[in-house]
Amino acid sequence: MGRDKAFVPCSPADPSPLLARQLRILGDAGISDLIVAGRADADYSLVTSGARVVTDPVPLSGPLAGLAAVLAAARHPWVVVVAVDLPQVTGGYLEKLIAAGDGRIGVVPEGPAGYEPLVALYPRDLLPEIQSALANRRLGLQTLVREAVAAGRLRALPIADTEYSLFTNWNTPEDIQAGQPSRHLRNN
Repeated sequence: MGRDKAFVPCSPADPSPLLARQLRILGDAGISDLIVAGRADADYSLVTSGARVVTDPVPLSGPLAGLAAVLAAARHPWVVVVAVDLPQVTGGYLEKLIAAGDGRIGVVPEGPAGYEPLVALYPRDLLPEIQSALANRRLGLQTLVREAVAAGRLRALPIADTEYSLFTNWNTPEDIQAGQPSRHLRNN
């Protein structure tokens, strides 16, 4: 895309940055310990009022490094993760993830293309496995999540037909100009 998606406006009708929107829906879901995984060279202060900003422990390691940074900084044993480029996710869906975990297990949505690891509930104690994956340059979240589900650390939550649109993401300037994400159910 050529620019940090965190600062991209939500839509012509809602010029607030995507990051502000995601922080708002996390708050709507009752999450008070807000943590943003971001680039070290970006100033998120205008958007992240009340949120802490952490940087990736291993640069250029994709979403896995951001997940490691957030889990390491978390004050709570359960962490809800939402990627900034998923503007259709709702606070209600995040509440569904939290309820599905019931304070006992992490939850990751699963659809026909695989897991959706960037809208998920993770146990903070999964951090050692994530750090090991980073150290060994196994950066794919699909593999990590598949292993965590098999080990009983995460539970797969089937995505209902009516929920597919929640997982659309913005990857191009055209997606933003159209005001609607164009891609569904990504593989990470």
